[in-house]
Amino acid sequence: MPSRLWNRIRTSVRREPFVPLVALAAFLLMVFGTWRLRPHLTFPDETGAIELALRIGYEQNPFIDNFRKGGNFHLYLLALSFVPVTLYWLVTGQFGDIMSGAASVGSSPSWGVSPDLLTAFYDVLFAGRLVSVLFGVGTVVVLYYLGRELLDRRAGILASVFLTTSVGYVLTAHYATEDVPMTFFLMLGFLLTVRAFHSGDNRTLFAAALVAGLAASTKATAGLLVLPIAIVIIERHWDESGTVVEFIEAAWKYPTLTILGYVSTTPSIFVHPVSWIDEISRYVVRSTSDVSYSWSDPGWLIQLAHLAEGQGIALFLFSILSVLLVVGLLLRGTLDNAVWLLFLYAIPYFVFIIQGNMTQFPRVMPLFPILAVLAGVAGSELTRSTRSIRMVGIGLLTLAVVFSGVHTVAGVADVSQSRQEATEWTHANLDSSDTVDVYSQRVYLPEFPEEATVNRYVIHSSFPREEWQPGLERLDCNAPEYVVLSSYHYFRFFKDPSVYPDVTERMSALFAEEDYEVVRTFGPPIDTELSAERKFRDSAGLSSFPEDGNPTIVVLKRVDDEPTC
Repeated sequence: MPSRLWNRIRTSVRREPFVPLVALAAFLLMVFGTWRLRPHLTFPDETGAIELALRIGYEQNPFIDNFRKGGNFHLYLLALSFVPVTLYWLVTGQFGDIMSGAASVGSSPSWGVSPDLLTAFYDVLFAGRLVSVLFGVGTVVVLYYLGRELLDRRAGILASVFLTTSVGYVLTAHYATEDVPMTFFLMLGFLLTVRAFHSGDNRTLFAAALVAGLAASTKATAGLLVLPIAIVIIERHWDESGTVVEFIEAAWKYPTLTILGYVSTTPSIFVHPVSWIDEISRYVVRSTSDVSYSWSDPGWLIQLAHLAEGQGIALFLFSILSVLLVVGLLLRGTLDNAVWLLFLYAIPYFVFIIQGNMTQFPRVMPLFPILAVLAGVAGSELTRSTRSIRMVGIGLLTLAVVFSGVHTVAGVADVSQSRQEATEWTHANLDSSDTVDVYSQRVYLPEFPEEATVNRYVIHSSFPREEWQPGLERLDCNAPEYVVLSSYHYFRFFKDPSVYPDVTERMSALFAEEDYEVVRTFGPPIDTELSAERKFRDSAGLSSFPEDGNPTIVVLKRVDDEPTC
């Protein structure tokens, strides 16, 4: 059996030598920098996922009661990636100490724990990041076969190259979040659906329905994949040759497989049904509520700006041109109707995410591979047209590939390490005579020397106000000599000033440098404005990608020598 599998792989590589080459390029871009871990070079969504997956182990309970992403498949994938790390701990005799230490910390790791325990957390964090890398490379490979299925080999090659050179997608694959694995199952579902559309094979359509359940279990928004699958089911079973009985049979078989795919990878739904219902209700209320981030632009423009930032301006413009060209060819009837299936997901999904409270960058992740496929199809069509159009098309393709490639390489190479740089600065410049106040979780901030006096307050809705109100009162009196802020924290108050207007006012005063002056910044430039224009500007540059997982760290120092009260 292994020899037969190996022979099949060798045959596939000889037949399609470009696939392993682009997969290797994707792997190198996605894996580069994943080993940057200290000091806690991570971000909230990533640490949250790792913590939940760790609970499965140290609580010895696979039925966790958290459904934040709509399902738990990603958490089980992370837990599976911890197995080789755990074996390493067992072999080296560290396992017992690590487990007892983890139990003493509780459900949320403290960055002030022993170095050995912190190293263990970094071990599983790195393993979790490799999950995203592998699924990212897998998505690149799936896009090749999807492009080939929709049009030809050239379309598949271009689709895989375009995703490999989408800097936002590549850098998201650096972190142990659910977004990249979700896109793998989403695009695999599309591949199976398109093949079923072409072949009429029910088994392939059954597989697509099952994969749709896995995609929804990874992240709920991928569940919209059922829309194109439903169209293929209707087209297959509701025609003159079919019967009502056959259609009714199909109407329960396919949804049953989707549900099976979901519940088999989110079994906690049977143990904690109330928690699942509460979370789904919360998500629905949140996505349909009037509360929104205070962007200065409409939601559709913001999400287009996110796409431009994540693709680079050249590839983004080519993608928009490709969408128009593909729609035109579909309306003329000169392109495979299966391409419409991509739009059956993309259009409702885009309408969903342009709501004011859904306008975060990760929401556009499913659109990157879809745009890559459409751009691949359009690019292949351009190169098969008349000589003049072919020359223009080759020029546009070259510009898009070269610019997005350079943009991606620059983004990967120039990933901000703001907390590491800020930690080096604090240890070199702060001593026992200095007082520092901070207002966010430790994971958002650099580390400080032990001899410095650090007053920690966590201004967050999940913490009682009476715990952090003294921090605001100290700030009103200019009591701390230094204030250190993280954009992971302060940016929230500018995104939605209605949460704590008084905190937003104080943050604005700090950046106005009335009583404090900015002495150092680390990472991306200070920016408190939520505007699409800024993101479009970023997409045209070759600087560090703003969504690369590391915050802006701002160090402010009191202007006057003494507090005012």
